[in-house]
Amino acid sequence: MNSITHKPAWDRLFADAELGAGNFLGKALEAYGPLESDFLFLENAFVGPSGAAHLSFSLASLHQQVAELAGWYLSQGVRSGQHICLYLGDGIPSFLHFLALGTLGCVPVLINGHLHSDIAALYARRNRFDTFVHDTQTQARWNLASALPGLKVLDAGFVEGAPVAFAAVPQQGWPVARRAEDIIMVCHSSGTTGVPKAVLFGHEQFFNGKRERLRSFIELPGEKLATAMPATHAAGISYLMTAVMLQLPTLSLDTQKGLALAQRLASFQPTIVTAFSQTYASLAELDLPAGHLRSIQRFYNTGDTAHEAHIRALLRLAPEARFTDMFGASELGMSQFFKVSREGSVASKRTVGHAAGYARCDILSAQGELLPDGTPGYFGVRSPTVTPGYYGQPHLTALTELNDYWLTGDVGLRLENGEFVHLDRIVDTVPSNLGVPAYTLLLEEHLLTLPGVFDASVVGVSRGPTREEAVLILVRTQDASIDADAVLQHALSCYPFQGRGGLPSYTLCAGLLAEAYALPAGSTGKVLKRQIREQFWSWQRDFDDGDRSVLTELVWNQHLGHLPVATAAVSLLEYLQP
Repeated sequence: MNSITHKPAWDRLFADAELGAGNFLGKALEAYGPLESDFLFLENAFVGPSGAAHLSFSLASLHQQVAELAGWYLSQGVRSGQHICLYLGDGIPSFLHFLALGTLGCVPVLINGHLHSDIAALYARRNRFDTFVHDTQTQARWNLASALPGLKVLDAGFVEGAPVAFAAVPQQGWPVARRAEDIIMVCHSSGTTGVPKAVLFGHEQFFNGKRERLRSFIELPGEKLATAMPATHAAGISYLMTAVMLQLPTLSLDTQKGLALAQRLASFQPTIVTAFSQTYASLAELDLPAGHLRSIQRFYNTGDTAHEAHIRALLRLAPEARFTDMFGASELGMSQFFKVSREGSVASKRTVGHAAGYARCDILSAQGELLPDGTPGYFGVRSPTVTPGYYGQPHLTALTELNDYWLTGDVGLRLENGEFVHLDRIVDTVPSNLGVPAYTLLLEEHLLTLPGVFDASVVGVSRGPTREEAVLILVRTQDASIDADAVLQHALSCYPFQGRGGLPSYTLCAGLLAEAYALPAGSTGKVLKRQIREQFWSWQRDFDDGDRSVLTELVWNQHLGHLPVATAAVSLLEYLQP
């Protein structure tokens, strides 16, 4: 069907006041009828309780698969109101189980299958979730037989051609009706600072901001979506929800990085791609010919903002595309800031754009006072999309609220033109002895402007015995001529070092990562800076002993001798000027 045929259904859905994140599948079935044409395509087959393998779904077959899974949960003794942890493989499984549990009035607790099983089990116990569902992929990845003691474990590793028993769903009262305030999902935060937090998502709250996609998301005839966002994350659920409501031809990807992903995109020829910044960075790294992904008209990134250098490389592959960077965390329910880049016009230096129309965003002091433009402070958000809070932790929810704002955990500033700049995560900002803080994300952006540097991670490490930290730079290069001295010298042209000169010894350090070494990363691919902080001094000792398995070069700023003292330091605002 084309968009003209679908438009009456979109209009009915848009006007349905009861439509929300907890009932969109049933509402789509009411609006369209039981469509038999496939719209949802899978990278790898999904096998349900009946033993049938599916590589694609129509609206009708999707509904049937959800009913089958719901019947399997009923046969396992699962009942309305229970919290059920989903610890499943990549791609579509989490979305299908999320839908099935929702029809029973349960609360699916989505856990990224790449989160280490010890942390996943601790997360479940800490939140008093007692039922854990895994499949063949997570069983093979983590050997779960010994990892989940004390938890009720359900094996959803269904095998093609080997049906298992499952009940029929009730003819009356299924799927359950949803109210605006119902909690319909729990997703965990990235966990980069420790055990993830359990973020609540409501039927109405999580749908706020998404209803408008029924009128605006499809821009051209023949639109096709490819999503590499994991369906264990709220953003992954969000775009699959959009695909169902619009009946938009969609490829749900298991693969999230590298050449294999590029090949699947080139084969499917999508016009829209959604992913996280780590996925886009991996595509940018590939030595692909210009225009290789020419079918793509729109890229959407959410969560962490993408680096400018990676956006430029990506737009070279899809020269007619626009890259929409949407800054926001799980707790915000929907991205709160938007900026758009095109080839030849890429937003720079950590600008995250203007606030969304549905949100009020300000920069706050620690006391909750509004700060003037140009002054760094804490991001505060007021929005109907913000989470109801953290599961079972009202004290943590209260600590995150300040004067009716939700604190995002980020530091930044607003420019005079109303655009916001994201400088850093609060926990990653380096308290230096320069008189000004060192913002790690801003420095990473600066380092990527050095030709030959592909990726950079900046971390504050203890330099004892004072409370200040040294700024540690770790880079991955594409050019053998780049050495640690060049990286260190380039860093000195960034705020906060620019124009200050005479840095105290052991203030700044640059290291080149060994080609075969990967920095510790979380379940979504984010670099775990807390682990780098914990491990660095052992890396330093190994390097001093001649071990080059992690770092091939490591240079501290005392190696450069005393630098000339500049007449004037560069202010943050001066540095941010284009």
